[in-house]
Amino acid sequence: MEHSQNHKILLARMDKAFGNYSYEAEKLSVLLAETDPSSWTSYHEILKQRAAEAAAYEQYRKIQDELFTLIHPPKPEERRESSVS
Repeated sequence: MEHSQNHKILLARMDKAFGNYSYEAEKLSVLLAETDPSSWTSYHEILKQRAAEAAAYEQYRKIQDELFTLIHPPKPEERRESSVS
């Protein structure tokens, strides 16, 4: 039961982290599309948003990796015949 609860908590955290990453990626996309990078202020805003997007992505991947440590392949004796040819 504890394994299942940890799994659910990590899934919820991963979903939230992915939402945050998507939000930061969208903000970066808008900046890239609408900003004139010839201005130092605009250039720094783009770099700042790029860093925010990268940090959000790393958080998402960290949680995803943690979740995958809970997933183990079935034992060979539990493996069913595949219907894929």
